[in-house]
Amino acid sequence: MATLLITLNSRKRKDTTQAVVIRIRHLNRYFDIPTGIYLSKDKFDANKGVLGDIELQLQLEEIKAKYSKRLRQFQFDNIGRTYSLEDIKFSILQKQPNELTVREFWEDNIDLLLKSNRGGSAKTYKNTLSVFSKIINLDCNFRSIGIKQLQTVEKELRLRGNNYNSIGVYMRTFRAVCNRAINYNLADLEWYPFRRYKIKSEKTVPRVISLEEMRNYFDADIQQNSPLYKAWNVGKLIFMLRGINLRDLVFLTEKNIKGDRIIYKRGKTGKMYSIGLHPEMTRILDLFKNDRSTLLGMVLDEYIGNESKSIHYRAQITKRLNYKLTKIGEMIGTNEKLTTYVFRYSYANIAKKLGYSKDLIAEALGHEYGNSVTGIYLELFDQEVLDKMNDEIIREVLCV
Repeated sequence: MATLLITLNSRKRKDTTQAVVIRIRHLNRYFDIPTGIYLSKDKFDANKGVLGDIELQLQLEEIKAKYSKRLRQFQFDNIGRTYSLEDIKFSILQKQPNELTVREFWEDNIDLLLKSNRGGSAKTYKNTLSVFSKIINLDCNFRSIGIKQLQTVEKELRLRGNNYNSIGVYMRTFRAVCNRAINYNLADLEWYPFRRYKIKSEKTVPRVISLEEMRNYFDADIQQNSPLYKAWNVGKLIFMLRGINLRDLVFLTEKNIKGDRIIYKRGKTGKMYSIGLHPEMTRILDLFKNDRSTLLGMVLDEYIGNESKSIHYRAQITKRLNYKLTKIGEMIGTNEKLTTYVFRYSYANIAKKLGYSKDLIAEALGHEYGNSVTGIYLELFDQEVLDKMNDEIIREVLCV
C-alpha cells in the first residue's frame, strides 16, 4: 500500500532551507516530488505543516490533493496487481519511462544501491551526481547529453585542479549510469556518448612501503595505553589478512571464524575469501574482544546488515584510523604517508619482491587474473598455496 505525505528533504541549501516535497513511499522505498517551496526546519512541522503562513500551507495542500488523487486512481486501476515504485512514479508524474530526466534516473539508482546495502557505491554515485549537476544541466533526457557535455565536465574539472585519474572516477560512474539507462530502454546504443569520448588516465606512483619499513611498523614500540595502539593493530590485521578492505574487516563477526580460518564475502565484489589464521592474527583479535557482535567492536550492532545507514559512520572510522596511522608513519619514519590502503598495496608489493607471481598475488587480493589459464588453475587449487605464501610474507615481516 503506497502512502503520500508532505515532508522536508534532508538536504540543506546554503541558506539552510530545505525543499518541501511530496514523498510517496511503497515497499520500504520512496521517491520525492519537488513542490518548488523551500523552508527552514523551524518553519515546518510534520503534523501541522507550514508554521505561520496559511497561504503557503493552502498552496501545499492543493499540490498534495493533486497527487493524492492520482495515487488513488492508480491504486484503484491496479487492484489485485503487483506493481513497483517505478510504476507508481511514472503514473503519478504522468511520464513514460523514456521521459525520465537524467537526474531522476540517477537518483533512483542511488536509492536502489542504498536499499541493496551497497553504501560505498551509493556514495560514489551521489558525489558524482553533485559534481555533474553543478557543471551541466541534468534535468533533461539522456539523448540531450553528448560528447560536448562530457568535454565540458572534463574541462571544468581540470580547471579546478583535478587530475585525469580523479576525473576518470566521475566519468566511469556516469558511464555506468548511462549503461543502466540503455538497459532500461531510456536511451539507445546509437546515442551512447562513450563510443567517442575516451576516459583518460595517468600513471600514478604506487602508495607502498618497503619490506624493511613494514618490519619497522610491526616492531614499533607502542604501548597498550597509547591512543595509537588499536589503530596500530588494525594496520597489522589489514596486512596479515592479505590486504583486507577496511570495510570488510570492521564488519567481521565470530560467524566469520570457521575453525582455523577467517571466511568472508567481499562487500564490494561478493567474492568469497578464505584465509588461514596465523597465531599473530589470533593474538591481535583477542586484544579487541568486546561486547559487540563485530570482532573489532568498531561498528555498532544496529549497523550490521544495514550498510546504507552506516556510510557516514564508517567514513568517520576510516578518517580517525588514517589520522592515527599517519602519526605512526611519522613516528617510524616511513617515506609514504600511512593509510589503510597503503597496507593492501604494500602486501602486493612485498609479495612481488619475495618472488611470487602476479597471478598468485591477484588471487590473494581477489583481483581478476591477467592469464585466464593460470586463473582456472588457481581456482581449482585449494587454499594451501595461498596460505603458504601468506605465512611466508608474515614470517618475513615478523623476522621469525
